[in-house]
Order: sequence, then structure tokens, then C-alpha cells
Amino acid sequence: MQPSGRRLFPFAVVAVGTPLLGVLLARRRFVVITVAGASMEPAYRSGDRVLVRRLSRSGRTGIERGGVVVATWRPPSDDPPGEPAETHGGPRRPTGEPLGARGWMIKRVVAGPGDPVPEGLGPALTAEAGKPVPRERFVVMGDNASHSHDSRHTGYVEGGDILGVVIRRLERRW
Repeated sequence: MQPSGRRLFPFAVVAVGTPLLGVLLARRRFVVITVAGASMEPAYRSGDRVLVRRLSRSGRTGIERGGVVVATWRPPSDDPPGEPAETHGGPRRPTGEPLGARGWMIKRVVAGPGDPVPEGLGPALTAEAGKPVPRERFVVMGDNASHSHDSRHTGYVEGGDILGVVIRRLERRW
């Protein structure tokens, strides 16, 4: 006796739908970012691809001191620490080109909410040295400080500007 098509339909929906749903959920939870620039050398080189676990909008849990995050790139700020930077003519990358809708930076967290702001950060955080980092703010720096645009130039990174936490480097394609 042959099974009818009606009996196979629920099985087919589960067999096809479950993996598809899994892929869609994984895409919402994880993202792959390609590193551009030398600011995180030697840990990450330009062209490296990293797997990033997205953070939920409701909470910034999982951001730890020493961890690496991907956050919205901000231009240098002359505004008070923690305030969003304002620029004339729109935000620009360090190279001078306009910043697109997805301008990201990859940096290491050196201090989080409640931690003291490290000494020697400036000019954006010089006045904040030793004070506790405010709630929902982070201090980030590139591992290669001489080639990094980070909290020394922009001040605090807002928790809401952090896309996610780097889980690991992926193998190079070539």
C-alpha cells in the first residue's frame, strides 16, 4: 500500500522547514565580518574573517574586559566624553571617505561599566582617567595602537553601538 501525498506533507514540511528555520535563526544570531586594516594586529590581520555573536538589543551581556567586539565606527569627537560625535558634512572614515550605513570597527574591550578608565587615554578620555566607566558604556582599543582609531579618539562606545562579540577567526579562503 502506497502512502498518500497528504500523509507525507507534514513530514516534508518538518524535513524542509526545520533546517531552513535553523539557518534563518543562525543568521539572526551570528554574522561574519571581514577585518579591514591593521588596528588589531597581530590578533587579527586585514582580510581575516571573524565569526561574531550578535548581542540582543535588550541586553549587552557577554561583553567582557579583554574580549573583542564589533561596534559602530565613530569619527573623532570634540564633544564631552560619552556624547555622540557631531561632524559637519556627515561622518567620515579616517581615510576621508564617507561612512556608509555599515561602518564597523573591531576592537578589544579594555574597560566596561564600573571599571576605572585606564590612565594615558587621550585626548577623548584624558579627563575621565581613574573615574568609573558609566553604565552601558565601554572603553575599546586596537591591539596595534599606532594604527588604531579607538576610544582614545572617540571616547566611550555606547552599549547599543556594539553589534556583537567576536567568537573566533575563520579560516582564510585562499
